[in-house]
Amino acid sequence: MSDWRNIWKKSIATCQKAIGNRNVEEEFSALRNSVDDVFKNDKMIDFEEGIAYECIGEFDKAIEIYSKVSSPEGLPVKHWRNRATFFKERTELKKNGKIYADNFADNYVTLDHDEDSTLEKIQWDAFYYLHSFIYIPSHIQYLAISSMARIDSEPEMAILIFRVCLEDIIRIMYPNEYEDNKKTLGPLIVKLFNDGILFTKGNNKKLDNDLCMIIKERGDNAAHGNVFDYSNIFISDTIIKFIDMMKLAEANIWLKKTSKR
Repeated sequence: MSDWRNIWKKSIATCQKAIGNRNVEEEFSALRNSVDDVFKNDKMIDFEEGIAYECIGEFDKAIEIYSKVSSPEGLPVKHWRNRATFFKERTELKKNGKIYADNFADNYVTLDHDEDSTLEKIQWDAFYYLHSFIYIPSHIQYLAISSMARIDSEPEMAILIFRVCLEDIIRIMYPNEYEDNKKTLGPLIVKLFNDGILFTKGNNKKLDNDLCMIIKERGDNAAHGNVFDYSNIFISDTIIKFIDMMKLAEANIWLKKTSKR
C-alpha cells in the first residue's frame, strides 16, 4: 500500500473512532503525533477531520477545514479540492437548514437534476454517509469509502468491492453459519434468508428483491465481465441500495454489541 493510501486508511479509522466518542480534536491530534513528520500536515488527514466534525454536527469547524483543504494550498490533487468544495457548500446549506433529509435516499429527486449532477450528489453524499457508521469494522468501511471515491470512473471495480464488503459483513455477523456451511455467498444468503436471520429480511419480502442478493449479483456481473450498462442511473441505484444495506448491517451490529452488555 502506498504511503498516501496508508495515511488515508488511518485517517478513515480515526474519523470513525472520533465520531463514536465525539473527541475529534483529540483523536486527530493523536493520529498526527503517530505518523512520520512528512505526513503530520497531510491534507487528507485534515479532510477526514472535517468529515468527522460534520458527522457530529459541528458545522462551523467542518466548514473551516473544508475551506482550507479546498483552497489552492489545500489538497494537492484538483479533483479532491473540488470534492472538498462540494462538502463545504453542502455543509453550509445544512447549517442553514436549507437541504437534506435524515433519510439518505430522500435527498434525491432525479427529475430535478441531470443524470451527471444526480450521480455526483449521490456519490459524494454516500462517501460522507459511509463515515457515519461507527460499528461497521473499519477495514470494511475503508474499502467501501475508497470504492465510492472512484465509482464514477471505475464502476465495475467499485461494485465488485461492494460485493466483497457484503461477504465480509456476513462472515463477521454470522460466523457460525459462514464456517459451518462452507457455502459460497449466494447459497449462504439463501440459507440465512430462508432461516429468517439475514439482516435484510423483511415482512413479505421476496428474495430476489433482497438488498444482499442485489449487491451480490451486481458484483458477480462486474467480476465475470458480463455485458451490462453501467449508466449513471444504474450506478446511482447501486449506491443507494449499498448504503441501505450498510445501514441495516450497522443497526444489526449495534444490536449484537449492545445485547452483550
